[in-house]
Amino acid sequence: MIRSLQSLSLIGLLVITSTASAHDVWVNTHTPIVRTGENVYVDLRLGNHGNHHRDFKLAGRITLDWVSLDHIAPGGQRTDIKGKMFATASAEKEGYWTTPLAVHEPGVHCVVESLDRVMNHGKSIRSIRTAKTYFLVSDSLDSATVDRHVHQKPLGLPLELVMQTCPFSETVAGSPITVQVLHQGEPLADAVVAFIPEGTELAGEFDSEYEFRSDSDGMVTFVPKTGNRHLIVAHYTAMDERSDDYEFTSYASTITIDVPNSHRVANHK
Repeated sequence: MIRSLQSLSLIGLLVITSTASAHDVWVNTHTPIVRTGENVYVDLRLGNHGNHHRDFKLAGRITLDWVSLDHIAPGGQRTDIKGKMFATASAEKEGYWTTPLAVHEPGVHCVVESLDRVMNHGKSIRSIRTAKTYFLVSDSLDSATVDRHVHQKPLGLPLELVMQTCPFSETVAGSPITVQVLHQGEPLADAVVAFIPEGTELAGEFDSEYEFRSDSDGMVTFVPKTGNRHLIVAHYTAMDERSDDYEFTSYASTITIDVPNSHRVANHK
């Protein structure tokens, strides 16, 4: 009986660690633009496991102790907001984490997540998962402006997607969106980047409508056909990044953006 319980516990541990290493993490807000002094709701989500990491669906709730989660204000002030998060479901592995965040400083804000953990499910793997999203705080929702393109500045993440297109003044259905893939701060060529509209499952092993390989400068461009929330995700496996504790390193990085049907931010200061 004890041996059976031990076996079940081991199986459960393998399932949990496999889930955490295989799934992607993303952060998003309930709206891309919020009035100064109001709340923006920040979500920390886990999923995108089915269809070769290309379905933008939830698949459980990440263990909060494993991640860092920071809010970066327009002036660069960084605040740990992990302790503010609460679960949306009573079951331990269901739902996602969320919190209202009162914002008082106009400008472009960023929320960034990072996970770096060695998992063991048949083999030891170092799993690194990073995620970002941006939102704009404005005194007026009718005349919102962007004064600094902070989205173009890398945050120094191990694998990072960097927006080359402003997520507010330039991102719109029918216009190109360009991101750069960086690995340890350097452009990563030939990386597959998927642009997944919410509610869409990518087809086959490589969906040329939504997936692209980065060029020698790590650049990838996608033109969204319609407005929707999009998950941009890149994966990279570094077989040469190993140690006595793990056999290789598995990276994933995401950015969540909201693509409007028409421009909402028409001018810059």
